[in-house]
Amino acid sequence: MNLIAVAVADYIGFVLVIAMLVSSKIRRSAPRDEFKIFTVIAFLSAVACVIDFLVFLCDGRTSVLARLVANIGNTYCFMANPVFAIAWCIFADLKLYNSRARIKRIYKIAAIPGVILVLIALINIFVPIIYYLDADNVYHRLPFSYVYYVVSFCYLISSVINIRKYEARYDKASFFPIHLMMGPIVLGTGFQVFYYGVSLIWVSIAVGLTAIYMSLQNEFSYQDTLTGLYNRAYLDYLLEKYSKNPDNRLGGIMVDIDYFKDINDTFGHHVGDEALIDVARVLLFGKPDKGIAIRFAGDEFIILLKDSTEQTLQKTVQDIRDELALFNEAENRQYKLSLSLGYTLYDYEKDNSDSFFKKMDDNMYEEKKLKHAKR
Repeated sequence: MNLIAVAVADYIGFVLVIAMLVSSKIRRSAPRDEFKIFTVIAFLSAVACVIDFLVFLCDGRTSVLARLVANIGNTYCFMANPVFAIAWCIFADLKLYNSRARIKRIYKIAAIPGVILVLIALINIFVPIIYYLDADNVYHRLPFSYVYYVVSFCYLISSVINIRKYEARYDKASFFPIHLMMGPIVLGTGFQVFYYGVSLIWVSIAVGLTAIYMSLQNEFSYQDTLTGLYNRAYLDYLLEKYSKNPDNRLGGIMVDIDYFKDINDTFGHHVGDEALIDVARVLLFGKPDKGIAIRFAGDEFIILLKDSTEQTLQKTVQDIRDELALFNEAENRQYKLSLSLGYTLYDYEKDNSDSFFKKMDDNMYEEKKLKHAKR
């Protein structure tokens, strides 16, 4: 056991997590469940880095205090292992689906193996199952300890499967590079399992969390803060990416709120903001799974679709209209939402982003002029 190496690894892990927590304080204050879970994971890891070092420091020291620290510390680390794995799975699920009901339905059962391992870690204080401390207060790992690694690894694999299923249905989970999270953890855990006395799990988790956080920061810069949709900067990025390959068969639908100025003037800008959020909801429910909803500017939105045809765009427009009618019928708002829509396919030989937007805009205004003429 190299105490200095352990100290350096745990110090790096602790500093990474604390720096991440400090820099993300404002973002984590938002009332979103995934931020709360991410905070729990980060604090769990920071505390584990400190305790991990204390456990190694006390190993082989025979004082009563050293034995107490070793027992409590090892118990905490074994308990934190499955808790972290379950929390990560919940975080990933919330990030993808944002559904409390889904979490309750799945994890009231999926969490059972982890909960059992937490209870076994507590029992181990009295009856050695996972590890024991000999008369010289030296830590000895028992065969059952490997169950913790296996179960935690299964949880992490299940999160990868969950993300892959999401991507198969809804397209790639942007800004969620699971390999950046899993890579360090798998390598660190592997070294710790096969090389007794090495401590790399918690610093590996800290590195993985930092990588995920840095990626999520990119997502935040591409999000519209009011509606939660992607913003114009992300639209420009996608067009730069997709417009180079004709196989993408790109299509777009521009959406504009009719009489939006009247809503603002009559009810105030707070209600106007509410209307923008409502439109975002209508678009998210009305678009195809792989369609991308973007707040373009002010009260204008764009739905971007790959693998489009004229029929695909027409169906999406009709689905949005149906969703809008359902919203106006079901929601008791002070206003009735009305939307004008215009769609077009991207011509890879003639179009650039400006001409693509203009074609959508011109088609949308044809519909808007008809509505205003009838008013």
